[in-house]
Amino acid sequence: MRHRQVDEGFDWVFKAEGVDAQITRLKEWAKMSQAVVPIVRIGVGAEKPDWNLPEGMPTEGIKIDEDIPEGMGETTLQLEWRRIKAFITPGSNMNNLHPVKREQQWINILEGMQHKEAKLLTAVKDGTLLEMYPQLEALLEPIGITEYNKPTKAKPKRKARAKKSVKKAS
Repeated sequence: MRHRQVDEGFDWVFKAEGVDAQITRLKEWAKMSQAVVPIVRIGVGAEKPDWNLPEGMPTEGIKIDEDIPEGMGETTLQLEWRRIKAFITPGSNMNNLHPVKREQQWINILEGMQHKEAKLLTAVKDGTLLEMYPQLEALLEPIGITEYNKPTKAKPKRKARAKKSVKKAS
């Protein structure tokens, strides 16, 4: 039941049949990792800390290797949680850094992770975890999260109607 990566933990939770079984698994996992509850709360927008970082995955100066297999990253989100918390903790030394150095520290954390976990951490930072795990929304109310970032559902595209040519009676 120990999961090296957070994405593996979510996969395990959602393999259970039914919402009640998934909630049970989520709670079991949360007992084993101090990072799970804040990841879920921040990731769905129930808590909105100021990360003081740009939105999305950094595009410049980052090297995330997509070929690294699961569980083989240098570090994990759970192992880095103490460093990650420094970005959102008021009064931490991270808040005293110049914005460029702060962003470089963020990039260093992401580069050490396997690519799936780096994307998951970015989704947590941006409060878009429900876009990665839409099935998580069904678990929120039963675990006490009622205020969260509701995902926008794509509107179905309408088919363009061909204009009928109207013949004038002569």
